[in-house]
Amino acid sequence: MRPTRPWWLVALAAIAGVVSYLLTSSFYADVESSPPRLAPALILLIALAEAYTASMTRARLTGRQGTRPINPLVVARLAALAKASSPVGALGFGAYSGFLGYVARLSSPVAHTDTRTAAFGTGCSLGLVAAALLLERACRAPKPPESDSP
Repeated sequence: MRPTRPWWLVALAAIAGVVSYLLTSSFYADVESSPPRLAPALILLIALAEAYTASMTRARLTGRQGTRPINPLVVARLAALAKASSPVGALGFGAYSGFLGYVARLSSPVAHTDTRTAAFGTGCSLGLVAAALLLERACRAPKPPESDSP
């Protein structure tokens, strides 16, 4: 499995941002309800869980004292989770950024609340991308120790 390419995540975020901005500018006045204010909190919880899992996986793979060895199948599953989470985070970042780009210019109380929600979602989505990339990196097999004898 190849590592996630950063340009792919940037492309996904850019496409989602443009689509989100266009949809928001077309339909924002017609929609009667705002996005839930705590919806990005779920993204934050997933990001925190992945960051914690990354630190524990790295500790177990390097054989730190007080940790048990990790099953290679578990590491493969965690790597697959990380590979799936980073594009989701990039899409969320683009979608919230496009929404933020439109509602930040408006001056109504509802738009002000939506601006805070979109800013929170943008940050949480960026955190998910970072945690997923960290988990993916933690799942790499450690290099074998160098020995002095040939």
